[in-house]
Amino acid sequence: MAFTPIETQEQFDAAISERLKREKEAQAKRYEGWTSPEALQKLTDEHAKRIKELEDAAAATQQTLAEKDAEIAKGAKYRADLVKTRIALAAGLRMEYADRLRGETEEEWKEDAKVLAKDFAAAHYSAPIGNAEPTVTKEQELNVQWQKLADQLNPNS
Repeated sequence: MAFTPIETQEQFDAAISERLKREKEAQAKRYEGWTSPEALQKLTDEHAKRIKELEDAAAATQQTLAEKDAEIAKGAKYRADLVKTRIALAAGLRMEYADRLRGETEEEWKEDAKVLAKDFAAAHYSAPIGNAEPTVTKEQELNVQWQKLADQLNPNS
């Protein structure tokens, strides 16, 4: 085998082209099934995009849940106020006192209404409406009639 020196680039490329071809094939076999950096970047971008979409959907769901919870709480307050008003009126209290009932359950509100009604009945007793004249007993009425009769019989006195 005689050595021939390489004098041009074309001769050099021809001499090592076979070796480069074998090396490329070996590397292709070695990394077969692996993800390329470009494909990996594409997958990462798609994954980040999907995560962003899911986070946005979760935030929207949380907002909707918060709104629904507020509506439920508002409805529960209205129902509780209605029950308190009904209990207060049944106990003989005015409607304004329904807000003052304490407790968490209907039974507790009923007990509180009974206590309030009892306290108000004792503290706010007033004479019946419609009789502006003082009340007179039968004995006093008879005394007045006897006096009138005596005055008629004895006009000089």
